[in-house]
Amino acid sequence: MVIRQDNVLKKYFDALLLIFTLFAAIEVPLHLALRYPTPHWIHLVNFVYPIIFSVDIIATFFTSITIDGEEVTSKKKIAIKYLRSWFIVDVIAATPFDLIFSVGWLSEASNAARSLRLFSPRYIQTLLQVRMLRLYHIFPFLEKTNKKELLNPGILRLIFTVFIVIFVSHWISCGWLALGKADPALDILTNYLRALYWTVTTITTTGYGDIVPTTNLQMLYTIFVQLLGAGMYGYIIGNLASMLANSDLARTQFRAKMEKIQTFMQYRDVPEDLQENIRTYYDYVWNNRRGFDETSVLEDLPSSLKLQVALHLNKDIIEKVPMFNGAPEELIRQIVLNLKPVLYTPGDYIFHRGEMGDEMFFISRGKVDIVSEDGKTVYATLSDGAFFGEIALLFSSERTASVRAVDYCDLYTLDKYTFDHVLAKFPDVATQVQQMAEERQMQAKTDGRTQLLVDSKDAHVQGLKASFQAGHVFLDWHDVPGTMGYQVQRWDDASDQWIFLSQSVLISEFTDLLPNKTGTNIYRVRAIIRGEFGQWSSATNADV
Repeated sequence: MVIRQDNVLKKYFDALLLIFTLFAAIEVPLHLALRYPTPHWIHLVNFVYPIIFSVDIIATFFTSITIDGEEVTSKKKIAIKYLRSWFIVDVIAATPFDLIFSVGWLSEASNAARSLRLFSPRYIQTLLQVRMLRLYHIFPFLEKTNKKELLNPGILRLIFTVFIVIFVSHWISCGWLALGKADPALDILTNYLRALYWTVTTITTTGYGDIVPTTNLQMLYTIFVQLLGAGMYGYIIGNLASMLANSDLARTQFRAKMEKIQTFMQYRDVPEDLQENIRTYYDYVWNNRRGFDETSVLEDLPSSLKLQVALHLNKDIIEKVPMFNGAPEELIRQIVLNLKPVLYTPGDYIFHRGEMGDEMFFISRGKVDIVSEDGKTVYATLSDGAFFGEIALLFSSERTASVRAVDYCDLYTLDKYTFDHVLAKFPDVATQVQQMAEERQMQAKTDGRTQLLVDSKDAHVQGLKASFQAGHVFLDWHDVPGTMGYQVQRWDDASDQWIFLSQSVLISEFTDLLPNKTGTNIYRVRAIIRGEFGQWSSATNADV
């Protein structure tokens, strides 16, 4: 059995292991320097060290590793990599030398060894400092934390810098005490604070002269610490400067962009009110998108990851659209991947009545009004999760109303080519979509966007034409003013009768998404007048 890297229990165990390692890095050198009596609770901790470290060694042989970005679960490869890296250090750190030479016959052997000056408590304590080398465990921990972006990278780098300074200062203080600077007349805490005070003043400055070296070894140690302090000073200042410069890289880049825009507007004498509108727009972009264009940000991702991100961002929007209810997952995935984000400011017209429609819109955030051509009559107001423009998209027709943004609107668009290409793979969904679009066409009629002007007996459709376009059959005919819609039929060779393709087409155009691949495609159309029907048009054939 191989333990995966993302195993929850393994993560908790690694956190516990890190806590024990940090404690060893603090307590072992301090005990070696001051030689204070060991409290009972530290004896208990020393007893736990070999257990938890041994468990970690065993677990490491069965934990997957990452090589060249791939997770490796081969036990042989895991073992070889571990044996070539930190295995020896971990084994020494897990060996309870202090317990081995303090109990039973091992204690007698230890006494004999000490008489020969082979071992002493001081040597054992020095050997136990190998436990501090297990601090290397903190680096994978910090790397995982950085990848999860739990903290800003700059803040995480600052925390790591402070961590290094604290531990290095502690170890230097313990070394200073071990060189004979501990005063027997003072208590442990006072001795340590004096050593820490000397360390900080020596690292950050050249010292105040109140605590000075008195032996050659202490002088050499002081020189080393001063040189180390000069290097640490440069390291700390460099990290702080880098952190401040990159504390919020997105904001820095956005401000630079705004400065360029502001300079351009002043240079070109852009009117003040227009400048204010532009600044308001960019304020919205910053507050809601942090200045990023999601299309450009994600363009470097491979298609698989880009699809996952797109599904996360947009799947809920598509699933709210009734005509996609129950649609296959693959259809949703293809549509989501082809959505393009757009942004409109308050008062912007997204499109006007009479324009040719070649895309539909999904509202991610904001509100839009469906209005008349002059903008005075509001037919409906749509908000988050709604969609519009699908009628013109389906039938490549003119827009039947204008759409105006009420406030800042984050929309996603889907163009006709992509829409038709996707629906062609799912004929059942295509039929459902077409039926729903027809229902909305009829609703648009009853909303009062057109007026009834003719009688059914005069509503005769003329000029019907049928032609193949991109695998579909496109029908168009002369419009009959004042009709509530049209009905379209196609001759079915198999049943030897006419079948309805649509019973409510609002405009004088229609696209047969699923024409016959063999045989004939013959069509006819009639107008709908106040619940009655006009005469059928002459039949028109579109050959495959």
